[in-house]
Amino acid sequence: MIELASARKQKINLADYNNEQDILNRILFSDFTPFDLMVVEEILFSPLKISLKKIARSLQTADETLLPILTKLEKTGLLSREEDAIAVDKEMRKYFEFEMQRFDPRFTPDLDFFQGLLRKVPIHILPAWYSVPRSSNNIFESIVEKHFLTPQIFHRYVMELKTGDPRVFAILNDVINAPQLRVSSSDLIARYNLSRREFEEIMLRLEFHFACCVSYSKEDDHWDEIVTPFNEWKQYLVFLRETDAPPIATPPQAAGDFAFIEELATLLQKLKKTPLPESEKNPLLEKLCLVRLADLKNGTFQAGVSADEWLDMTLENKSLYLYRHTYNRVLGYPHLNTLLEKHLREAEKSIKRVLRSGWVYFDDFIKGVYIPLSEHSVVMLRKTGKQWKYTLPQYTDEEKELIKVTVFEWLRECGFVTTRKMNGKDSFCVTPFGRFFFDD
Repeated sequence: MIELASARKQKINLADYNNEQDILNRILFSDFTPFDLMVVEEILFSPLKISLKKIARSLQTADETLLPILTKLEKTGLLSREEDAIAVDKEMRKYFEFEMQRFDPRFTPDLDFFQGLLRKVPIHILPAWYSVPRSSNNIFESIVEKHFLTPQIFHRYVMELKTGDPRVFAILNDVINAPQLRVSSSDLIARYNLSRREFEEIMLRLEFHFACCVSYSKEDDHWDEIVTPFNEWKQYLVFLRETDAPPIATPPQAAGDFAFIEELATLLQKLKKTPLPESEKNPLLEKLCLVRLADLKNGTFQAGVSADEWLDMTLENKSLYLYRHTYNRVLGYPHLNTLLEKHLREAEKSIKRVLRSGWVYFDDFIKGVYIPLSEHSVVMLRKTGKQWKYTLPQYTDEEKELIKVTVFEWLRECGFVTTRKMNGKDSFCVTPFGRFFFDD
C-alpha cells in the first residue's frame, strides 16, 4: 500500500470563499438524472434570455416535465423565471459550464481543471492557502512549482491532509490504493457514515489539495459518481504499479547476507598469520588494501594496524566500516568511475522500491527505477503542448550499468543485498540489514 506520513498543518480554509453555495450546488449535481443534465446543457447553450416553451420544444418534452429541475436551478442562482421567460445569470453560467465538465465522458481532472477550481476562490486568498509569494506574477505557476514539480514534492504536500480530519486522509488512501484508482462516492459515504454535506466538504478539501476529484460515469439510466486521483498524479501512480518488480515465485538459496565481508575476514585472518606475495594479488586483497585493513610492504601483502579492531566487530559494524570508509569504491569498472563517484548515493536509493519484495530479477527491477542521474531521468512535471504530465525516467546504457554495478557490487559487498543467478537471469534480494539501513 502507498502510505502517507504526517506533515505540517494544512492552510486551506473553506470558509475563505462562498463554500456554502458550492456545497449546495454539488449536492444538487450528485442527484442529477440524465434528463436533468440535458436540461442544464440546453440552458447553457441557449441565449441568456429564453422561453420555457422553446426549451421544451428543443427537448421534445412537456413544460410541466421541466418545472422540477428548473425550480432546483433557480435555487442555485443559475436562472430566474417569470411565467414563460427564463433569464440566465452570466456569471453562474460560467460556473455551471465549468462544473458540467465532470459529466463529460472525455473529462480528465487535470492541472488545467485545477486552475479552473482556483477561480472560485478570491485571488488574494490563494497565496495564504498555497504558501506562495503575494508578489507572484502568476499564482498558478507558483503553486505548480512549489507543490507539484516532482512526485516527491507533491507527496509531501498532500501529507498535510493527515493533520486535519482523519476521514479526509482515509478517503485519499482508499482512492490511491483502489485496484482501478477509483472508488464510488456511495461506497465512501457508507464506509465512513458521512452525510452528503460532510462528503462534499471532504471532497472540496481533496480537490483544492489537488489530491482527488469527483466525476460522473454514465451507467444505464443514471450517473455513477466516482472519486479518482487527479490525472497527472494518477498517471504516475499507474507507472509505479506497472513497474513494481514481482517477487520470484521460487526464491533461490543464496550465500549468507554478509558473504563478501566473511570472505574478507577469512582472508585477513590468513594475512595475520602468513603474508602473501604480491603475485597473489586478487580483488579481495585489493579491497583490503583500499580500506586500510591490509598493506603491501616489501613485495608482500600484510594485515594492517586496523585489522584486529575490524575483525572484532560484528558483521553489521564491519559492513558500516566498508560503507563509510573514505577510500572505499567499486573496483573493476574504470569506465564507470566518474559516474560512480558522482551518482553512487543516488543509485543506492534505487533499491527502496524493493526493500520488502524478496527476490526479484534485475530486468524487472530496472523498469521501475526513477532516481535522478541526469536531466532525462528526473521525474518532473512538464507541459507538452496543452497537457501536463510527470515525465518518466530515461536512462542510457551506461547509467543502467551504473545502477547494476551499485546493486550487484557495492551494496552486495556491504551486505545490504545478496545476489544470485536465477533461471539464467541476475536476481537479488535486500537483506534484513539492508532493509533496516535504507528504510525511511
